[in-house]
Amino acid sequence: MMLLKNNKCLLLLLAFVSEFADGFLCRDPKPTSALHAKGRASGGGFGTPKKAPKIEDDYALFPKLDPNILSTLIPSDTTTFSSEIYQRLDQIYGFPDFNYDTQASSTTSLLEDLITLSESPTLDSSSTMFDSLPAFNNLRVLHVDPLVISVPNFFTADECERYQALSTNTNSLQSRSPTVGKDAVAKAQRTSTTWYHPFASVPELMVKASRLLGLDSIDCWEEPQTVRYRPKEKFTWHLDALGPTEKQDSQRIATLLVYLTDLSTEDGGATLFRDLQDEHGQRLAVRPTQGTALLFFPAAGGLPETPYDIRTLHCGQQVVSGDKWIAQLWLRERPYVPTAPPGNRHAQAMTAMAEYCRLFS
Repeated sequence: MMLLKNNKCLLLLLAFVSEFADGFLCRDPKPTSALHAKGRASGGGFGTPKKAPKIEDDYALFPKLDPNILSTLIPSDTTTFSSEIYQRLDQIYGFPDFNYDTQASSTTSLLEDLITLSESPTLDSSSTMFDSLPAFNNLRVLHVDPLVISVPNFFTADECERYQALSTNTNSLQSRSPTVGKDAVAKAQRTSTTWYHPFASVPELMVKASRLLGLDSIDCWEEPQTVRYRPKEKFTWHLDALGPTEKQDSQRIATLLVYLTDLSTEDGGATLFRDLQDEHGQRLAVRPTQGTALLFFPAAGGLPETPYDIRTLHCGQQVVSGDKWIAQLWLRERPYVPTAPPGNRHAQAMTAMAEYCRLFS
């Protein structure tokens, strides 16, 4: 009996020592230098994160931008396109033929070329099926750096209605809207529904998106999607670019959203950029307007050697009333292999796109 008691005491003593040692060894060691301390607190351009912020806080997942990053922001003092904007699209974002003018004469003088550049560049490459579409008019510059562009009348009202109806088609794949990021926090921040469409079923979207950016093929586009937000649904702060931990063959270099429904300011659902300001000094908020496209560039610009532009942090505000529908596309820097719906391929859209382009011939 005495031996049993002694063994029990010994076991309790060993358990106490083990627990004490584990607690000591698992402590986060103090940084050995000021440089280490700075590195541990760094937010990669987002500044120093707050301690235990609430999830509803605008700076909970993404701390405030570093002052040096904030100083690079250039709001738009005019919504008119200019030669400077086309130069930015070419030199920073890599789109030299953005919204090119197919009607411009190839025999114009240098002076005439400079004048034309202020309106739209001339396409130098060989012609494509997209040339039959005219250049888009009345493009608006919502922010200069990073560049955010609005394209009114990108879709007709009939096209907007067709794309909503398309989402109930059995050829489309419905899913809970995915997020960039695999953790539970990221997944919890989006509450919409997404449909993935075959490229062949959305020729208007593929042709117009490629025409706008001055592309000669659709091979770099991700799967076309439509997204529906019902009342109380939202998409909190996020970046569209793929992070270093994301499996990727190439980076997302452009985001194109097309609003398929109208929502008033009171209805909510605006696309809000946390760190960008409009011409009135308020946070840049783009209200859904049927047929209008929103274009920005999630990877180029910002910090050197950083795979994304942290300044493009944005959210889809909660819908208060009505339904918010959008069509969305992401462009990769290299040809993309689609994965949804099963068997979806870019080449399958060629016939439908050619037929659509003939409507403009």
